[in-house]
Amino acid sequence: MLGLMKPTHVGVIPDGMRRWADAHGVTFAESYRRGSEKVVEILLALQRNGVGMVSVYNLSRANLARPADELAAVYDASIYFFSELIPAHFSTDEYAVRLHGDRSLLPREYVAAAEALETSTRGEFRINILAAYDAVDELRVAHCRAQREGCDIAAAFDIPSVDLVIRTTAEPLLSGFLPLQCQYAELMFLSTPLNELTATDIDAAIDEHRRFPQRRGR
Repeated sequence: MLGLMKPTHVGVIPDGMRRWADAHGVTFAESYRRGSEKVVEILLALQRNGVGMVSVYNLSRANLARPADELAAVYDASIYFFSELIPAHFSTDEYAVRLHGDRSLLPREYVAAAEALETSTRGEFRINILAAYDAVDELRVAHCRAQREGCDIAAAFDIPSVDLVIRTTAEPLLSGFLPLQCQYAELMFLSTPLNELTATDIDAAIDEHRRFPQRRGR
């Protein structure tokens, strides 16, 4: 059956926090903290809609070249997300967090907060966080794993295919987000900034996806 299917794996590209900070006269730190709270709202809405896996783009490796003050705001909001927001909104037996990317490029406090969740969560609702992520690195690792384990390279990726990608700005860009996994994904570019997004917006996105012809090349 074409369409009328719920997505099992949703990708989220949170974007627009710098512009939102400028437009509202707040600091980057305030904007990114609000953004991390909105990401939790998105996760809760997706879980309620029956989505089993969500991959959130936190930082690409290219993003690490941004100014130090902006990166500090991102790291602070991310640690807040890992250490306070997620534990406050989910029970440890209902979700599992996994960090994907080059951990050696991230601050020790960031990695420690993420790894604390990785080791303590074993639930079925899977949350992938992409940080210091680069698609070429991911492909290289998958290639080595496929050779080592004698499996097809498609089976060597840690993150499976994505059904729907939601970006919280109108620019039609993936910005390097899971390009192989997104080859048949529906792409949604929202005009509503992340920091103004509501659970109702996510419900509407899921409803729209269910009506979208999901042919996957067929």
